Amino acid sequence: MSIWQKVTKFDPRSAALADRHYSRRKVGSPQFMPPGQTLILLTSSEDAVFGWWRPHPLSGIKAMNGLDGWTCTIFRNESSQRSSAMILEAEQQLLDADMGTPVGPSGFITYVWDKKVSSRNPGYCFKCAGWKVTGRSADGKKTLLQKDAQR
Repeated sequence: MSIWQKVTKFDPRSAALADRHYSRRKVGSPQFMPPGQTLILLTSSEDAVFGWWRPHPLSGIKAMNGLDGWTCTIFRNESSQRSSAMILEAEQQLLDADMGTPVGPSGFITYVWDKKVSSRNPGYCFKCAGWKVTGRSADGKKTLLQKDAQR
């Protein structure tokens, strides 16, 4: 049984967690994910949120970074559970979900804004879950991490 439950990008419990994440653009907004295909996961204890995103395949829109995969746009863990284990479960939830399209050749993608996290090893929990540093964001401020999507 998964720790995650599917919710919408308007879920107020998830939005409250998003309000406390460094990537939040507009604190208090009822929506916290970009337009496109999304899968938002919330723990039953409501102390962690994970958001997957990709441009909708039928829109013809491509991600600005040129990558074709599912991007983790938010992961906020306020629980006592190990973040790397939660990431692995979120990956499985995405693979098990019927999203209508394959994951894409770029696999799983995320960015970590180095200076906005307290860790001396930005993205450590993703690295523990098997993700690899593959580059930097266009502005050079964020570490790009990726992982092949395998069932």
